[in-house]
Amino acid sequence: MTPYEKKPLVNIDKSGTYLLKLIRPKDDQIAKRFKLNINGFASAGLFFLDNDGNCLTKHFTAGGKNKETGAVESWGKGLAMLVGKMTGENWCPAAPADITPENLFRYVEPAFGRVAYFDVEVTPDKIWQGKQQYNYKFKKIEARTTPSADAPADLSPGEDNPF
Repeated sequence: MTPYEKKPLVNIDKSGTYLLKLIRPKDDQIAKRFKLNINGFASAGLFFLDNDGNCLTKHFTAGGKNKETGAVESWGKGLAMLVGKMTGENWCPAAPADITPENLFRYVEPAFGRVAYFDVEVTPDKIWQGKQQYNYKFKKIEARTTPSADAPADLSPGEDNPF
């Protein structure tokens, strides 16, 4: 394999610490990754990748309804922590529960292309189309602010990036 050939993508299936890059979706995939969920709240499917082809997709929802009171609540704290850590700010305000998918994309956009160390807890989920699926929990995120040789290669939107 030459240095210019891409390694095959493999879902992360073991808990551990990974140096991951948040990949911006191709323009024609943005509406599929940032959309209203079944309950009418904006949601995002974010794709992360490392240099060895290890990858994961994690979904975030901006809001939901309290099961007891029916009140609309913001659920964006996890996404706020992710965006804050990835951009080096360590914190950013949570997205409001009524944010649109387009504005949720703009909210996440500063984190695209950024690299961080993720302490990931992996648990097996259901099998879909014959492949094991996984749930991912980010236990710790540590931003990587300086580029280095071990940082994931630049995967900008284009033919080589499937997402």
